[in-house]
Amino acid sequence: MPLSPPDLIHDNLELISLPEIVTRINDMIADPESTAVDIAEVIAEDAALTARLLKLVNSPFYNFPSRVDTLSMAITIVGTRQLRDLAMAAAITGRFRRIPEGLPGPDAFWHHNLACATAARQIARECGLRQQEQLFVAGLLHDIGKLVMYLTEPERAREVLERLEAPESDPATIEAQVFGFDHAELGAELLHQWRLPETLVQPVRWHHAPGEATDFRQEAAVLHLAEAIANTVAPSLSADDDRPIDLQVWETLALDPKRLENLIPDTERQFPAIVAIIYEAA
Repeated sequence: MPLSPPDLIHDNLELISLPEIVTRINDMIADPESTAVDIAEVIAEDAALTARLLKLVNSPFYNFPSRVDTLSMAITIVGTRQLRDLAMAAAITGRFRRIPEGLPGPDAFWHHNLACATAARQIARECGLRQQEQLFVAGLLHDIGKLVMYLTEPERAREVLERLEAPESDPATIEAQVFGFDHAELGAELLHQWRLPETLVQPVRWHHAPGEATDFRQEAAVLHLAEAIANTVAPSLSADDDRPIDLQVWETLALDPKRLENLIPDTERQFPAIVAIIYEAA
C-alpha cells in the first residue's frame, strides 16, 4: 500500500509524539504572558532534565566564567528560546530509546545525530551565526525521519538498508521506491506535526540537497556540512549518510574549505562531553 509522510505520522502519533514537557515549554514560549520564571518552573518539574541542563550550561559547551546554579539564571544568561532548544534535545534523546532488531541501535543513532549537532553548532560559531542552539537541535533531528521509518515500518527500513549495500546505489531513489518518499521529507513532516519552527523544518528537509532549499538555505548548508564532519567523529548510520560534500555549501556559508582542519578536531573535542550530558545521563 502506498504511504505518505502525513499518513504514516498520523497513524503512529502515540509512538512518535513529542515529549510532553517540550510541548508545554513551546506553548509557554508562544504565550506572551508567560515569563522566564514560569518556564523555569515547568522545566524544574523534571529533576533529571533540570540536572542535565545545568550540567550542560556549566560545561565547556558554554565556558561561562562563573557557575550557573539555577534554571532562572540559565535562562537569563542563555536565553529562553535557547534553553528551550537544549531542553528539547535532552528530552527527545531520552524519549526514543528503543529501535527494532536488525536496525541501527539507539546508541548508534543518537551518537551519529549528536555528532552532527555538535558539528552544526561549531559551524554556526565559525560562521558567526546567532542561532547556534537551534542549529544544534537541527543537527540532532536531521535524521529523525530515519527513526520514524525504524519505529513504524521496520521491515521496509531493513529492506532500504539491505539495498543500500549494493554498489552505486542511490539512497533517495531506494527510499522512494520502498516508502514513497525519503527520510528527509518524512523528518520535515514530523517536525511540522510537532509544530516546530520552519527554521528547523526546512534545514532538516534539505540537509542532503541544500542547494534545492528555497528558504533557510544557509541552515540547510550547515546541516549538510555538519553531517560530513559527523561521519569522521562517529560511525554513519548507513551508506546514504557518507556522501561527498556539496561544494556549493562553502559559498553559501562564506567559509573557506580549509576550515575543516579546525572544525573536525573542535567537534571531536566537544562530542564526548555532549554525549555524556545529553544522552548517557538520560
